[in-house]
Amino acid sequence: MRNSTRLVTTTAAALLLVGALSACGPDNSGQDAGKTAAPAPTGAAPTAAPTGAPATGGNTGGSTAKPTGSGADKGIPAKAWMDTKSIPMDETYHYAPLAANAKPVTGAINFKGMELCHSPLPKGEEYFFTGGDARAKASVGFGGDRWTAQQTLLFWGDPTHSSGNGQSVGVIRDLLTEAVKDCAKTAPGATVTVAKSDDFAATVTVPQPDGSTVTLHEYVINAGGTVSELSVWATTKAGAQPKDAWKAPEDKYVATGMTAAICEALPGCN
Repeated sequence: MRNSTRLVTTTAAALLLVGALSACGPDNSGQDAGKTAAPAPTGAAPTAAPTGAPATGGNTGGSTAKPTGSGADKGIPAKAWMDTKSIPMDETYHYAPLAANAKPVTGAINFKGMELCHSPLPKGEEYFFTGGDARAKASVGFGGDRWTAQQTLLFWGDPTHSSGNGQSVGVIRDLLTEAVKDCAKTAPGATVTVAKSDDFAATVTVPQPDGSTVTLHEYVINAGGTVSELSVWATTKAGAQPKDAWKAPEDKYVATGMTAAICEALPGCN
């Protein structure tokens, strides 16, 4: 009787041990039971570039280049470009974002006012237009007899690190504005009207060789270590007017829009 009892006890213990080993042991099927491999991350979905197109059609200024999106990798951060709501005629055109159409400038920067007036770079001072930390421009609009807008930015450097940076920016601004004021000297038949305002604003008309006329509204400011030019122009046949009548906020509001963006994005503004 005792022997039978021991046999039953021993057998039960063995069965319990085998069950425990089976429950804790590895699965020999070659798979990790109960686990599913997580899919490899694909990254965040790309954000579509803002088009800013008006209800009447696209307005990227005729450019088919892929938008840069920010311009930060080109030296000019996206926030440095003025809000298009501050650009004259935006109420009519709803211009595309400038930052999305920005392109870096290599070599000498070509300000629109100087280009239209055929003003050469001042001898001995060319380096003002080829130096600096970053140069870029952005154009938006329809072209032709409708108004195109272009902002050109030259960031010379942080004036808090060197007073020479601020002085250089002042020289560049003066050279640019003087070239616009003297437009009739370099572009025969041109007319210039300079507004009486704290910041530089002017209206320029320049006859073209083909008989057409370019009407330009020019705004120039310098803030911190940056010079900013905003040019808004249309080209019309002889005797004709731009397709859409000119509408613009006061010059000081345009200048404020230019300055605010620069001071938010680039160092050196007081």
